[in-house]
Amino acid sequence: MILTFFRIVLTDPPTEADFYSHQRPGIPLRHPFSEMSSMHTGVSVFATITQAQNKARKYPHLGGFIAIMEIDDGGTVAVARTSKDRGHNTSWADPGVLLRSVVPTDPVHD
Repeated sequence: MILTFFRIVLTDPPTEADFYSHQRPGIPLRHPFSEMSSMHTGVSVFATITQAQNKARKYPHLGGFIAIMEIDDGGTVAVARTSKDRGHNTSWADPGVLLRSVVPTDPVHD
């Protein structure tokens, strides 16, 4: 089955760097307990475009575009519901695989 998720990205079209985890460039983990540790190795995605847009408006440094991703739940991409934020999920996969899952990209709307 194909699942749709929404990722805040910096560029349109997105690049592989838009799908790097915080761990990859060496961003230190601020709160090293289990859920944060596993989230640190993946990337944040949202269940709805509205949730992603709301987060992007609240934290504009995250990016001004929303990448719409279609992920095969039987493939190599793992996704799990994480954090207390509504609709927040973490996805774990090679950044190139995540980039290839992008269908279109929309700007964040005010």
